[in-house]
Amino acid sequence: MNKEKSLKKDYVPTIGEMENWYEEDLRKEALRLWEYENNKKIEEEGLFFKTFRRLEEIDDKISFDSKKDNVYYERYKKYVEEETGNKAREIEEIQNLIEYEKFFLRWERRVNKEKNGSGHYGSNSATRYRVDSIKRLEKELENILDTSPEGWEYYYKNQLIGDIENKQQQRLVNVPYVAKAKQKVMESLNLGTPVYIVGHLGSGKTQLATEAALDFTIENKVQSELEDKMENWFYLNPNATEKDAIEKFREFNEERKNYYKNILINGSKEEIEALQPLFISGSHNLTYEDMFVEKTLSLNHSFSQGSFSDYLNMIIEDFYEWMDKHKERLDKMTDEEQLQLKIQIWKSFSDLLVARNSAFGTEIKKIEREILIAVKEGRTVIVDELNTIAMQNLIGLNDILQRHAGSTAYITGVGPVVIKHGFGFIGTGNLSTQMVNYEGTNELNPAFKSRFVTIEYNYIPQSVIGSLEDQELLEINQLFRVIITGLADKNGNIHIPNPKRTLEELFRFSQLCKVTQNVFMGKWNDNEDHSDSGIEDLELRESVLSVRNILHVLDNWNQGEEKDLSKALWDGFISSITYADDQNYILSQAVRFGFFPINEGWNVKTKAIGGGTTTYEEIRTRPYNYIRPKIETLSYLDVIYLIFGKGPIRKTLPKELIKSFEDNIDNLKQIDVKKYQELDQQLFHLEHSKNLLEYLEDNGGKK
Repeated sequence: MNKEKSLKKDYVPTIGEMENWYEEDLRKEALRLWEYENNKKIEEEGLFFKTFRRLEEIDDKISFDSKKDNVYYERYKKYVEEETGNKAREIEEIQNLIEYEKFFLRWERRVNKEKNGSGHYGSNSATRYRVDSIKRLEKELENILDTSPEGWEYYYKNQLIGDIENKQQQRLVNVPYVAKAKQKVMESLNLGTPVYIVGHLGSGKTQLATEAALDFTIENKVQSELEDKMENWFYLNPNATEKDAIEKFREFNEERKNYYKNILINGSKEEIEALQPLFISGSHNLTYEDMFVEKTLSLNHSFSQGSFSDYLNMIIEDFYEWMDKHKERLDKMTDEEQLQLKIQIWKSFSDLLVARNSAFGTEIKKIEREILIAVKEGRTVIVDELNTIAMQNLIGLNDILQRHAGSTAYITGVGPVVIKHGFGFIGTGNLSTQMVNYEGTNELNPAFKSRFVTIEYNYIPQSVIGSLEDQELLEINQLFRVIITGLADKNGNIHIPNPKRTLEELFRFSQLCKVTQNVFMGKWNDNEDHSDSGIEDLELRESVLSVRNILHVLDNWNQGEEKDLSKALWDGFISSITYADDQNYILSQAVRFGFFPINEGWNVKTKAIGGGTTTYEEIRTRPYNYIRPKIETLSYLDVIYLIFGKGPIRKTLPKELIKSFEDNIDNLKQIDVKKYQELDQQLFHLEHSKNLLEYLEDNGGKK
């Protein structure tokens, strides 16, 4: 009866109802877009594929007939869409101003550093002005996010889409832990300080180093190019205001960023390699020469067949170059003297070329290696597994590591070399502990290590306490955010079976992963994840649900198409663990987090230490038979709520929406706006009371 009433155009919905209707519309649009893009993918396929392609039969597709023809809701929806556009422009303007201030701050600091002749930025009135301006603008942005539901939704939708794009490009999801570490690396590189990133296996150290180096290189290139472009533009427009300059900066900045973004996606091999850092894989056998200059024997040989025209072209080029240099002297000679001299010179060039290419034997050639190239060309270089290289070879890096761009470093076997602007050095290393020791790694000499900014980069933060519904500080659940991002399509929507159960399972999966990571690092006792386990000496020697193993499990699960998460966890990770104690411990923790339930045909029994590995047959009580639940769609807004929480709550109607009601609804005799607000407030309190009563009822009337 209430549903029929809500279909009427003159029904007065509450704010909560209109928000719910709006969210339903977003889910329907997400499903429509998903189906459209799935169909679009097959347009370029062949006739056989198109002819015999079959689709899953769906009993009850979502109806796109909307009850939202209600006049109040239509005005509400129009207001939300317009207000989102307004807030988007406001946020983009503030973000552009922040970019402009940061651009000027980097420029000021570079000038400061060059004028002072030091490796430090230095502080002055101009840099402090920019720093304060950035803080003020960030405060303005924060105020919008705290007060405007539309601004909040737009901002976090962009973050979600950015996360998805990073995932698709095989980059790290930019959760706060990652962003903070990457920023610290880039700041150190900008100061000319080498960076040493240490952490446990599978934490993403090398990926972090690679991305930070790439972003550092692109940021420097964009900065330099923007400085030139802004100077050239102002030279042609000397009467322009700063407002004009800020708008021009937006144009140039977007163009440059898109230019480099396009290179990384569609650029040639040479263009991409010019931006990527140089890379050295460390090992105990790596010598000093391997990092700087490699000496190699080269066999001299005679003319090769099929290349005579090339040699002839070489002689012609050298001959004409000689004549150009001696043109004045030739002009003073007679024609006969010129001819005789030219014949002699041509014969000399020919004899020299023949002599050079007729010799047999070997000669020593020097080939420049990655670190020397990086120093000379102003590029970043990454030495992976730095702490596996013998210390006596690393000492040769000392002079380079303590110099700044523009200064001269001495390299043994090469001599003095000027360090070009843009050079950066990043080392990575596995972090050994009392419980985990990586064979072949060494402790770096304290004097050598002191030249670096050392960053410990481990596994992404995640709460291990409570269910998904219990979470209050969602920013802690950064691992869950990474998992959810991996399931979303390019528009930020998710299509999974039985979302309520599946999301809860995925959250428990992220908690299980974090527990294994804490135990592997020997940090489990810093948390409350084993307060009830009764186990004191926990350890994992070889196995951990690192990011790469998490991805194995999620790929195996494939959004619940053929198996549930318990089976995927077994197939994609636990079954491949060969160290029995690791396997049995992780299996026991999986049960503790609700996986492998008895009522679904599993029977996992705890084994004593040294009890041997567990097989599938031991834990399975009946043949596995998976019945996939109905696939349902979550919109980007649902996903935002999951990983960022709820935005600011709208408790009253905005003035703009009230005016919209007054201007666009003819039949207001039924209820005026003031009455509407009073009614909505009463309903809000009634709904709150209803929730409170239900809570007390569920808890046996106990408070």
